[in-house]
Amino acid sequence: MRQARIYHYTLPVNAGLFVRDQPLTEREGLVVELSEGAQRGWGEVAPLPGFSQETFAEARHALIAATAVWCDHRNIAMPQLPPSVAWGLSIAQAELDKHLPTQSGFRHVPVCTGDPDALLVTLGQQPAGQPYEAKIKVGEYEVARDRLMIATMLEALPDLRLRLDANRRWQPEQLASFWNGLSEAHQARIHWIEEPCRDPNQSLVQAQALGYPLAWDESLIDSQDMALLENDRVSTWVIKPSLLGDLATIEQWVSRAHALGKTAVISSALETSLGLTQLSRLADWLTPGVVPGLDTLGIYQHQLDRTWPGASQPLIPLHDQPLVWINTL
Repeated sequence: MRQARIYHYTLPVNAGLFVRDQPLTEREGLVVELSEGAQRGWGEVAPLPGFSQETFAEARHALIAATAVWCDHRNIAMPQLPPSVAWGLSIAQAELDKHLPTQSGFRHVPVCTGDPDALLVTLGQQPAGQPYEAKIKVGEYEVARDRLMIATMLEALPDLRLRLDANRRWQPEQLASFWNGLSEAHQARIHWIEEPCRDPNQSLVQAQALGYPLAWDESLIDSQDMALLENDRVSTWVIKPSLLGDLATIEQWVSRAHALGKTAVISSALETSLGLTQLSRLADWLTPGVVPGLDTLGIYQHQLDRTWPGASQPLIPLHDQPLVWINTL
């Protein structure tokens, strides 16, 4: 017998969080629980405002319909589902089938959003043996300020390597000014610059002209130009599963990146602790040599159902959340 439960959560986030320049005060999502006999699997379905193509209401409607199909032992047409729904259902099925590994190192690259001193403290607390790297958001302040911060940190920490994320905030000339203002030694310690310009074609042209390592994130979601995505000047694909689709689709993205000689890195789309622990397990499985980008739990005031090791936020059990629908067939 198959059963499915869907839980609805709303978690407050810390003040000052902006997504696509819009304030985000809470994160709303669903958790689907699939059960078959004694086996259980859970998946988070949480469209990210400003990034997901589907709304929360659309995701909820699609999830209810798809779980009814699943409970009736019929095949779900994953490509026809909104990406967040396809991802949540497929990872729940993977847990139920014990296809998703249970072990994880819970590695993540710490993120600096503007306070380098806080990042230095975090790096000093890194577990032994973990790569000495960090991600820094750039493009929110003047180019000279960003460049000075990057150069200062690299000078202070000779073993540090950086991932930079501009969130499409730079004009091409700003990108050129930033990159050309770094020494060659500092340039060599930049893993990649993620989505520097609003127009991906401008980012690619500048990568070809300047020689900086380019990473795609949003472009994997909103561009259909495979020649652009697969260009040799692109070093990295930042893969956010809940924005791209089901587990099989994510495996295909990772395999394609590796076949092209690119780095594939699993990254968060502001999942709760439940979703983050699953992404960590996924990353250890599909991209074992790359530390995933999962340092987003700090936006939340609570954890949901599963705890991230070392996190201090209080835990809210899943079964304390409203149960919006149950299907038993």
